[in-house]
Amino acid sequence: MAVSATAAVGAAASVFAWAACCVLPLALSLAGLSFAGAALIAGMRGWLTGLAIVVLMAGWVLHWRRLRMCSREASCRRPSRVAAGLLVVATVLVLLSLAWQPLIEPWALPRLAAGL
Repeated sequence: MAVSATAAVGAAASVFAWAACCVLPLALSLAGLSFAGAALIAGMRGWLTGLAIVVLMAGWVLHWRRLRMCSREASCRRPSRVAAGLLVVATVLVLLSLAWQPLIEPWALPRLAAGL
């Protein structure tokens, strides 16, 4: 459960880091807010994405290992549905962060700039 929660948090941080470079500052400026730490987070996006992928893979391996072990032993506690759900959410967020710069940002940036 802790690994899947960590994977979800890491994936969210990765998506936030990818958004922090361009789209997030524009959206926050439209809302009248400033975000001084966005440049720092945007600089760490590659590391955060890599870390999120590593933690996510570890979470899936542990989840599958537990499922396999519980299929052989009746006394084993099966992994919780919450943990599986967190792993799925984390996977979606990591995929979103990987698609951010080549796909989402070119589409979203001109629309946000037009709102200024």
